[in-house]
Formats: sequence, structure tokens, C-alpha cells
Amino acid sequence: MEKYADIIIDIAHEKVDRPFQYRIPASMENELKEGMCVKVPFGAGNKERTGYCVAIKDKPEWDVEKIKDITEIVEGHVSVEDKQMLIAAFLKRNYGSTMIQAIKTVIPAKKEVKAVERRFVHLAVPEEEAREALLTFTHKKQVAKVRLLAELLETPTLPMNLIAGKLHVTGTTVKALEKQGIVTVEVESSLRNPVKITKKETGRNTLSTGQKEIVDTVLSEFDAGVRQTYLLHGITGSGKTEVYMNLIEGMVARGKQAIVLIPEIALTYQTLLRFYTRFGDRVSVLNSTLSQGEKYDQCERAKRGEIDVMIGPRSALFTPFPNIGLIIMDEEQESSYKSENAPKYHAREVAEEVARLHGGSVLLGSATPSMEAYYRAKHGEYKLFTLKERLTGGSLPTVYTVDLREELKNGNRSIFSEKLKELMTDRLQKKEQIMLFLNRRGYAGFVSCRSCGHVMKCPHCDVSLSEHRGSRLVCHYCGYSIPAVKRCPECGSPYISGFRAGTQQIEDKVKEMFPEARVLRMDADTTGKKESYEEILSAFANREADILIGTQMIVKGHDFSNVTLVGVLAADMSLHVNDFHAAERTFALLTQAAGRAGRGKLPGNVVIQTYDPDHYAIRTAKEQDYEAFYDKEIEYRRLMNYPPVWNMLLVHVTSPDESECGSMAQQVYDIASQMISHTDENQSPDDRHLIQLIGPADATIAKVNDIYRKVIYMKTSDYAALISIKDGIEQAVKADTAMKHANISFDFNPMSGF
Repeated sequence: MEKYADIIIDIAHEKVDRPFQYRIPASMENELKEGMCVKVPFGAGNKERTGYCVAIKDKPEWDVEKIKDITEIVEGHVSVEDKQMLIAAFLKRNYGSTMIQAIKTVIPAKKEVKAVERRFVHLAVPEEEAREALLTFTHKKQVAKVRLLAELLETPTLPMNLIAGKLHVTGTTVKALEKQGIVTVEVESSLRNPVKITKKETGRNTLSTGQKEIVDTVLSEFDAGVRQTYLLHGITGSGKTEVYMNLIEGMVARGKQAIVLIPEIALTYQTLLRFYTRFGDRVSVLNSTLSQGEKYDQCERAKRGEIDVMIGPRSALFTPFPNIGLIIMDEEQESSYKSENAPKYHAREVAEEVARLHGGSVLLGSATPSMEAYYRAKHGEYKLFTLKERLTGGSLPTVYTVDLREELKNGNRSIFSEKLKELMTDRLQKKEQIMLFLNRRGYAGFVSCRSCGHVMKCPHCDVSLSEHRGSRLVCHYCGYSIPAVKRCPECGSPYISGFRAGTQQIEDKVKEMFPEARVLRMDADTTGKKESYEEILSAFANREADILIGTQMIVKGHDFSNVTLVGVLAADMSLHVNDFHAAERTFALLTQAAGRAGRGKLPGNVVIQTYDPDHYAIRTAKEQDYEAFYDKEIEYRRLMNYPPVWNMLLVHVTSPDESECGSMAQQVYDIASQMISHTDENQSPDDRHLIQLIGPADATIAKVNDIYRKVIYMKTSDYAALISIKDGIEQAVKADTAMKHANISFDFNPMSGF
């Protein structure tokens, strides 16, 4: 029986143009796999072109007479593009998506972007002749020519943007001087470099014994041909970044490239500054604030060997370096390393695959490692390093836990506990800085009636509306918006209002309590502009403000030596959500927040305000005791068969039709159930992996933007069994014409609620 392959000819095209179908010769049937590079005849002249296989099919989709044969499978050379296609095939296989989706994830779209042209103006005559011309222009009162020529006599070559921007001389004046033969204009084409930092390295930190041991071990094992994943568990301020830089220096000296993954755009500037002062313009950055042209240029620079180090969030993992020696994943516990769109990959696992293809190593770093990484380290899959000493000159801060129930009993209805107010007053008097961290986002939460309990909800998304300034209620999922209500639509009561505990509200209260304090706020609303993260962080670092208020983006990795007080407001807001990661997230956030205080020579204090001071996540965060937290949390995961002890596959089914969504979800459940039963029949009890199948049920948010959502999830210790079930569901959906319009997606070991 003949088989057919969908081949993409130009993988970097902006649209990832449609695949073309070719017949697979019988000699290649068992050899050809998705992601492989092939030669095919293309177009009317049958010109031989290189392409990549993105799907293998049993049935032709075109007239069989017109389908051409694949000429050959290209073997023996592995280009950058080949590696990228193999990574795309890995994403499709392990996380469930189309090959096209996987390719678009891995390969930057080739945008038709103009190369940046830099124009330079050179003085083209001897100095004496130029001075004569200057006198003539002065006499004729041609001030623009005088300004430019005087500057060129000081600096014989000037960039055109400086001439226009600083000297305010137009192109017309330059052209006139060029016509007279006094200057020449040279055009130089270059790729964009988004790094705009000019500061150079002033000195290096001497490595501690612990840091040096880690660097020496990784590099000597690399030289000995050992490739593995390392986990660096270092408390806040223990010098993890210095370890990263020394390792990268070692890799660059060995002719290798390095990728440094960071979780938040907010970290980019500070991280980039430290790396750029060490490695100069051999460092670049990829993140969502770059234009398409800038992104494409960075990938081209990487391919050409113009850079050695790429820094960025998870997408930087797909930088087309020719020879990667090391991938570093800082703050590896962060949920932003998990993609929310198909393929729903986790950067940790993909980093290991990228490193394997390149013959490189992976280093994971965190003060609060993810349960998954620490579990693997405990079971010998990763090599564990620990740094327990704070090198920033400071000691770990003194942490106070305040029970908000007691505050209320004592008549304090404010957002701020008495302890926090007292310490804030003290720090402001001492001219020290304060960070206030709110464990949530936005100006206000839900709007509810205190008489009947009615909550204002979005009619399209089944979530509560949030109160915004400008007297509007807004849905954060679909953007639905209505004017704020004065009376409850259910009972008519006037006692309807928002639950106010957002960053703007806190800023207002702080200004009311401390009118003399200079306050900065950092949240989703104040960081909309391209450079706003850097502006806010730089202003705070330069002590242009006394208090920085923000959501979780302010507690990640920033190093402010003058901060001696951190207030954590609503510490347990993230503790009681519908998600098995809740305790882990809360512990990590509180530990990170506490780590921001006392990083310089001055001692620090942290105040954690909570309604649940005895919860183990809050208690162990106060003690900064990760081991104690891990031991308690892993017990709970083991009891409930949750990751990392078992693996989980979450299947999302969505449809604009409620009954269709329900019936499709039931079909998916039946397919999985049959596959599990069939597997059990063919295995001995010793080989059998128990698979728990749960659902179908409404997703946590059952409707978003008029689209209904159902979930089915399954748990087992065997990841391969889940991939097999995913493959079975995909095949069944393809084969069943009634389900061909089904919108089904897969999420392995999900990081958020269902």
C-alpha cells in the first residue's frame, strides 16, 4: 500500500507555506520520519529542492497521476535547520500539536524586513581646505554648513543620525556639501542589535569555594564528554548569576554558544546589563518587546556566529546557534516556562532535547526549585549542587508573620498591619527603601452585593467582572465591559461594591498614610510601553523613589542594596485556588519576596500578612527552609498521585455549541477508556501501569468568549503511556468525519488550574 508525505519546501517562510504532497518510494517507507530532510522535484521544471517531511499519510489528497516521488532522504549532514526540524518533531510527538504549529514555534517567521542602513558622513578634503570653506560659509551666514563642518574638523567621520538628531543638520545640507566635494556619504547595511548598553565591566567578583567547585565540575565533566542536567539550588543572594557567567565564559573559550533562559521580561534589563558588561556585543536578547525585524535579525546574527550568548524567555531556546554547549534556565520553577498555546511544551524538557541534539549540557538554577526538578535530583536523574551562603554581604532577613484575623479583632481594618506600618515609618525616617508585594493583580477583584451575595459576572465567560477606574466593570478574559452599577440587579440593594485590594488601591493608601514618600508602582498597567520595565526598575535602583509597589514581577531576581523592608500583602491569596501547585507557588513567591530584603550591608525585615499563618507553605517560607517544604509537599503529591510522582495528561475540548462540546468530550473519554482497557489486557500484572481516567467535566472556567470548555484528565506513572493515548485520540479524531472539526488540545503535566 502506497504512502504519501506532506513536504514543506521553505520552512522559514512567513506563512510556513502549505505543504506539497509527494509519494514515498517503497524503499523509503520504513526509513522516512517526520522532521527529516528530503530532496524533491519541484515546479514545472522539476528543479531539485530541499524540503522537510511534516506528515506521513496513507491516502493521497491530490490526483495520484500528478503526485511526484521523493528523490532521496538527505543524510550525513545536520544543519542548523535540520536540528530545528528535529526539535519541532519532538514538540509534536511529546506535546500534541500539528507539525505546522511546532515548526512555527521553533523557527522564526521570515518577515520581509529591510536591513538597517547606517549612513556615515566623512570629511573628504584636507584640513586646510576645510577651514577655508568654513570661513566662506561663515561669511555667507550658512549656519547649518558651518555647524557640520566645524564638527567634522573635530571628528572627521560622523553618523548621519547624530548629524540630524544632535546637530540638527538636514540631508539637504549634507547633499550640498557632497556636491561641492567637501564630504562623502557612505552607506553601511547592518543587522539590528537590540542591545543598547554601553557600560563596560568594572571588576569581577572572586568566586567563593562553593561557586568555583560548581564551575570546575561542570567544565571538567564537559571536557570528559559527560553531558547531563545539573540543578543549582542556591538561596537568594548566593551568587548563582556569577556561576552562570563563569560557565558561559568557559563554553565560549571552547568555541561553544550558550542560551540563558529567564522567566520574565522584567528581568531582562538587569540580567542583560550584567552579561553585557562581561561579554560585550557578543550577547543579544530575544523577547516579546522586539519587533519582528529585530527578532529575525537576532536569529540571523546567531546563525552567522556574530553572537555567543542569547538571553530571553522560553522562546530564546530556539535560537539557531550552530553549536550549543550550555543552556542555563534561571528561576526554573517559574510557570511562564510552560507554553499556554499548542504545542504546550515545558522549556525544561525541551532544553534537555536541544542540548542532546547539540551535545551540550543543561543547568537549572533556583532558590526554590520546582518539585519536578528537585524530585529528579533526589532520584539521581539530575546532579544537585547547593549554595547556602549569601555572598551579597547581607544576611537573610528577619521575617515576621502577622495574623490578619488578630488584627481585625484588635480593630485594625486597614490593608496594613500595625507591624508593617511601624516598620515602614522607621525605614522612611532612615531613608531606606521599601518594597510592597501584592499577591494578585489589578485595581479591584469581584463586585458583589453585601445584602444578597450576587456577584457581577461576564455573560460570555463565567468569571466575575473586575472594577476599573473610569467606573467600568471589565472581563479580563474577553474584554467585555459595562458601566459600574449603583444598585444590585438581583435585589436592588445599594450595598454593591468591589473587593478592593489592587496595586492602585495600595498606592492610594500609601500616599494617604505617608504623603512625603515617593512611590512607584509596577504592574500590568504601568508596564505597557516597550521600555517601561527598565524605566521603573532603574528609577528605583537610582533611589528616585522610597517605596516600590507591585505584583509578582517585582520579587523576581532584582537586586536593590538599599531595600531593607519587604511587605507581603495578602500572602495566602494564591494558597486557596483550584490548583495542586498552590502551596508550591505560594512558598516560592514568599521566599523570593523575602529574598529582596537586606541584600546590601543593611539588615532586612520581611512582614508576611496572612489569614493562615500555620499553613506549611507560609511557615517554611518564613524559615526559608526549602527541604522542610519539599518533604511536606511531596507527601501530598504522592498521596494524590500528582506530578512529579505521577504524570498527568489534560485533554481540553472546546466548541461554541454546548451539546457538541459535551458529546465530543464523551467521545474522547470513551477512546481513552478503550485504549486503557486494551493495554491492560495485553500486559502482565507486573508490567501494568495503573492509569486513572477522570472526567469529562466543565473546565474551571466553563465558558470563555462564548466558547464552551470541557476537560478529561488522566494520571499514570508512565509518561510514554500518556503519549500513546494522545496519539490514539489524534488518530481517532482524524479518522472520524463527525469529529474532524473538533477543537481538542493536550496539556502534559499542566501548570495551571483545569
